[in-house]
Amino acid sequence: MATYTTATITQKYHDAIVDWQKKNFPDLAILERHWDDHFKGQPPFRLLAKIGEVKTDTIDYGQYTGRKKFEQAKDMVGNMFFSSRDIIKAQCSTELGSIQQHRITLDGAISDKGRFAVLRIMAEELRHAYQMFWVLDNDPSWKKPGLGDVAKQTIEDLLSMELGDHVLDAFNIDFNDFLDNVTYATVIDLVGKYQLEMQQVFSYAPMARSMGPMLQEEAFHLGSGRTLLKEIGQMAARGEGDYSIQDMQKALNLWFPRGLEMFGNEHGGETAVTFGFKDKTNGVAQTEYIEEVKGVVTNVNVAMIQEKVSTLSREAARGVLEEVERSGDPSRGVRPEDILRVPDVKFFRKRGDEEVIFQPYDVAGALLLEGNKPISPDSYLEFLGTVLPARFIGSREYDKYVSQMREFFANQRPEPQV
Repeated sequence: MATYTTATITQKYHDAIVDWQKKNFPDLAILERHWDDHFKGQPPFRLLAKIGEVKTDTIDYGQYTGRKKFEQAKDMVGNMFFSSRDIIKAQCSTELGSIQQHRITLDGAISDKGRFAVLRIMAEELRHAYQMFWVLDNDPSWKKPGLGDVAKQTIEDLLSMELGDHVLDAFNIDFNDFLDNVTYATVIDLVGKYQLEMQQVFSYAPMARSMGPMLQEEAFHLGSGRTLLKEIGQMAARGEGDYSIQDMQKALNLWFPRGLEMFGNEHGGETAVTFGFKDKTNGVAQTEYIEEVKGVVTNVNVAMIQEKVSTLSREAARGVLEEVERSGDPSRGVRPEDILRVPDVKFFRKRGDEEVIFQPYDVAGALLLEGNKPISPDSYLEFLGTVLPARFIGSREYDKYVSQMREFFANQRPEPQV
């Protein structure tokens, strides 16, 4: 267990984030009243910054390797100043956006346990946002002649963000049901874990000191998402609950592509490594993420198969899963539609390589064709309506995707190789 000290931020910013919480997360009071009923033995929630230890005092990656970590923002060289500000802003935006998203469907929780798990996730995301405010507010050198008070500008910008305004697309999607809460905690929070792990080496010391405590809390978010997703899968396999396996697949089809894009372009990320902000490029981290998501989905599939065929051991259920995935044929009463599949990395992409963004790939990664040419944008939108959640179609973020796709094709349409 990592050790840490605690701190608060300037009173005006502390009051500002409390005001934000009262508007966007009034349910925090319910969590605080019932904390011991659900998390007895765990330290109660407190809104403060936790300052951990850095692994090393020196920069371990990039062009400044061996140099002492930067304690003040003003000492960062060249583009490092604003690049680090952008990472801090994006990190904080994800925390605030996720609270706004989770609250929409919180009352649809599958159980009281599930509801309080999400309440705790929201509370810890609020603390993570507070942590990023501390990174900015603790260092007066964010205020520079000619640039103004960058910390103040950034904090005020963050507090004004509504759904639709956040930095990353995944945090602008309105939840439709509790399945979104759960799939999001499983797939999107997992990206958060990778980002926090990579940023433990951050060359700006206040950011590096923030990562350890945040990672400890992120583990609960991931564990809760995976546990609840398995429970929903088991109920679906029994024909019980509010969600079918098809519903689960459509939710995965929606969230996984946005999770992939949170890493940035697969061929980018060198600048973050060069500046010592992260220890991996986008593509390396994304590849590891994909494999971990596949492992999570495999565990859910095995649990669902065991529900359908109660005589199977876990090992035998895994064998059935592999056979169905490989052949596409039923095995031991388990059909291909009885299991979940991780969408191909080319499906439903709006950011990344031009060879894949807005291109009509199906969930398995096959290019959809009319004759020997990719299908039209309108035909692809019709297809998306069959594989994405019905209530997402026509939503603000879906309409944004349609608008961006049409603009993309109006400017150019690079045709993938068939």
